[in-house]
Amino acid sequence: MKKFLAILIAAALLPGLAACKDGGKVYTDEDNKEMTLVVSFVGEDETKEYPALYVGDLTVETIAMGLSELTGLHFDVTARANDQGGLTVDWSYDSSLFTGPSEEQNEGDFPFSNYDSLAWFMLDSLDLSIKRNLPDPGDIYYSMDGGNALVLDLFDPLMIPPDEPYMGSDYQLANWNWDGRGDIDGGPPDPADVNWWGEYGSEKGLLNIGNYNGRAFRFTLTSEYDTTIEGTAALDPENPLDAEYMQLSFHFNLSDETIVCTGGDYGAFEATYIRTENAAG
Repeated sequence: MKKFLAILIAAALLPGLAACKDGGKVYTDEDNKEMTLVVSFVGEDETKEYPALYVGDLTVETIAMGLSELTGLHFDVTARANDQGGLTVDWSYDSSLFTGPSEEQNEGDFPFSNYDSLAWFMLDSLDLSIKRNLPDPGDIYYSMDGGNALVLDLFDPLMIPPDEPYMGSDYQLANWNWDGRGDIDGGPPDPADVNWWGEYGSEKGLLNIGNYNGRAFRFTLTSEYDTTIEGTAALDPENPLDAEYMQLSFHFNLSDETIVCTGGDYGAFEATYIRTENAAG
């Protein structure tokens, strides 16, 4: 069942009673058009709909802006048509999907008790709102940072490949195996042979890896100068020995179970890390 709540979203989208200019065109209240924003909380059957006004063309970016104004979260995305006949929606690192909610946002009408519920809320609400407003958009494909797999720091790390359509949180949760072996249907190649779990050390510092599930793992890197990086690294779908987090790359050596870290702006952490404690299982 859908619950209909009427509000006006105007601050970021509309000039109110005044006119505004966009590319030389002057918009007035007569140019206002209506779209319907759909929000969905994971684990709840009920969705909520909010009518919102906009001017100009109705695009994914317009819908995302409306959701931002409604919820106080930052839905920072760009969209393009893809070869699968659908839309690829690329999430920016500046989005609340990665930064989490601000203190001010969490005191508003859409508070979240944990990061997982926020992430599913954002993914589902944008997906549903796009399909509610755009004519025949096809499947929605999510990516991040210019087309890379979408990796989220959930309680159990999640990776959504950019070439697989987003099917909603119910499907994702039902088809994600929480015992550390990844997607039930496909699964990663030979996960038992690639034991990323554990604690590692090098002359550059310490590496701790947990929550490995065949597609991603959660890591903490601490340098000799006490600089720390935490994140979720996504495995190469073709090679479970390689993983990446932004510009940081990990390579697992099966022969001696060491991990080689390299990468761009993270030179302080470049080293070969030797296992000091096996944390598997």
